Amino acid sequence: MKKLVILSVMVITGFLTPAFAVNQEIIDDYMDIISNDCLLGDYADAVKYLDRIMQIVPQDKEVPKLKKLLYQLGTKDQRSFMAGYNKDIDKALTYKKIGDRINMGNVLSEAAKTGNFWVYGYLGDYYRETKNYKPAVEAYFQAYRMQPSFTQALLAIAICYYELGDYESVHEPIKRFLYQNQQCDVAYAIRAKAYMNMNRLNDAETEIVTAIALNDDIEYQFIHGIILYKKGNYSRAINILSKVAEEVQTSDVFKYLGLSYLGQKEYSNAMLNLDKAILLSDDDIELKQKYNETRDLIKNYNAQKLQDEEREEVKQIYEDKQEKTKKHEKQKK
Repeated sequence: MKKLVILSVMVITGFLTPAFAVNQEIIDDYMDIISNDCLLGDYADAVKYLDRIMQIVPQDKEVPKLKKLLYQLGTKDQRSFMAGYNKDIDKALTYKKIGDRINMGNVLSEAAKTGNFWVYGYLGDYYRETKNYKPAVEAYFQAYRMQPSFTQALLAIAICYYELGDYESVHEPIKRFLYQNQQCDVAYAIRAKAYMNMNRLNDAETEIVTAIALNDDIEYQFIHGIILYKKGNYSRAINILSKVAEEVQTSDVFKYLGLSYLGQKEYSNAMLNLDKAILLSDDDIELKQKYNETRDLIKNYNAQKLQDEEREEVKQIYEDKQEKTKKHEKQKK
């Protein structure tokens, strides 16, 4: 199934050129993802990976033509390749468009009995979108067993395990996926989040740095900032999260920026950012607890500071009095 749809398009339109010989292994990885995306009708993601190929072979003038074609395929009036190929998938997607999730699931569940791996893939998507992750994992596994070249199923399985909170189980499907898709930044980011939740912070940072090297995405920078905060590297966390906050103003961004300032004992900046986080938050219990803790810390800090200043003032008065007494005794002599 490797590169089936996208290569057939290229052959028909004459898009294969000698330039693809450059960095062939990386391009092949991207082409696998593009072909899977096209079969699923996810042309937007396919275009993203075409952009990466264009960065590798900017001299190839045919790739932009293919990108234009995929934009055309991705318009709302077009159906995916599989929707046109399989009547059950087409019917299920029709139900999806009108918001009838029940009949969509019924059609896919019944169609899966035929043993079509693509139907299992769509069934996995259906369960995952409805947050029914355990049957989603089973469906994706079935799709992958039937067609091992369908590696996107492994990535989907890892995402389901992550959403289930089974962070240990994320590792194996990601490892198998990355064996064939070494340049997929999303896979490294998912594993980074899993490691972070397992408190394997050094491993988490290694993974997210790899993801950022492949794609300097603002979400990956945010994850990196959280990892650094959890590692106690508050200064670097503040540096990264401050830049993230310039582009993304969400409760979570201000929350971790505020907590990083709290770690640095910069209480004013901590409260400033936690105030912003509270205003943007719906109902974050942890945030409220940290906010109250920070407010109490500042009160105690200010009270302690005032006591220290008063002590210093009393001390200074005592020392001045002692000095005057010494001078007076000298004058008597």
